[in-house]
Amino acid sequence: MALGSWFEDVGSREQLPLMEEGVDQNGRHQIGEGSPSHLATSPTPLVEVLLATYNGERFLREQIESILAQDYGRLCVLARDDGSKDGTRAILEEYVERDPQRFRMLGAGEATGSAKGNFVRLMQASTAPYVCFADQDDVWRTWKLSLQMAKMREMEAKHGPETPLLVFSDLEIVNDRLETLHGSFWKHQRITPERIGQLNRLLTQNVVTGCTALMNRPLVEAGMLMPGESFMHDWWIALMAAVFGAGAFLPQPTVLYRQHGANVLGAVEHARPNLIPKWRWHVMRKRQWDVSERQARAVSRIFEGRLPRHSAEILRAFERCETSPNRVVRTGTLLWHRFLQTGVRGNLATLWYLWDMDRAKRDEAARNIEVQVEG
Repeated sequence: MALGSWFEDVGSREQLPLMEEGVDQNGRHQIGEGSPSHLATSPTPLVEVLLATYNGERFLREQIESILAQDYGRLCVLARDDGSKDGTRAILEEYVERDPQRFRMLGAGEATGSAKGNFVRLMQASTAPYVCFADQDDVWRTWKLSLQMAKMREMEAKHGPETPLLVFSDLEIVNDRLETLHGSFWKHQRITPERIGQLNRLLTQNVVTGCTALMNRPLVEAGMLMPGESFMHDWWIALMAAVFGAGAFLPQPTVLYRQHGANVLGAVEHARPNLIPKWRWHVMRKRQWDVSERQARAVSRIFEGRLPRHSAEILRAFERCETSPNRVVRTGTLLWHRFLQTGVRGNLATLWYLWDMDRAKRDEAARNIEVQVEG
């Protein structure tokens, strides 16, 4: 699977026009109106939409309808419920009965307890040459799959269909009534999508939102080897594309990203800039660093002997930031290889944590003892 790394910034190429689905006089998005018909391609390969649900009855029908209304010519939905206590499962069964050719549902099985685990089960059961993730509470723009598949076919022509390939996009943040809150999730969250082509930067900060991701079969096969150390399914998929294949991003928001009280992960409001971070708040910084470091170690372990040379060197350097007993080596490696996040404050805090790592580990150990005593 060691295929090398090639990356493509679709932002530097001529962009297809952003097609609006229509907005009513109250600012609410209309579903199913308007589509870029010029994106149709033939022959049309099958795209399998993996829909993971848990207690999602409130918005589920709206999401399913937006998927089935896609102007892309050939798709099917594979759904799995993770033990809902509301009417979610009944809604899924209704669609299975209504359209069994395009809507299937996995057996209940044992609950995984997480969106990541649910999506892994769906990936393992998927069979189509192209696969994408779907959350239960969003709304897809009618032309989402057409736009993404056009880009995917372009990438395959360049890199070959055997290369693990990923296409992802921006999102529009909306409230529970589909009223726009922010036109660009990337701008709101200060996300730099170009990081998909920079493994050193992607190790410290994910740029892919799962509900916008389209994968080809080679990437799905690599992604199914998702370990417990992975933080979320979309970050792991992004890493697999960065290590073994290619990633491309589309600036058009293809999903209405609904924010409501029950979101698992969503758009986070940033605090006002403060140039004096809590540099010595090591416990939280250590936990954030550990997420990235565990994922990097997992990639090295699972794909030992199969990693492209450049990716293996980056992963070894990243691990030195944690394992070196010399604080100068730890911080110097971080800066030399640019294992950096977006924003000055976070990078300064990480540098201070790596410089003062021994104290940070002592602080965490002491806190764990206090928790055990109090318990």
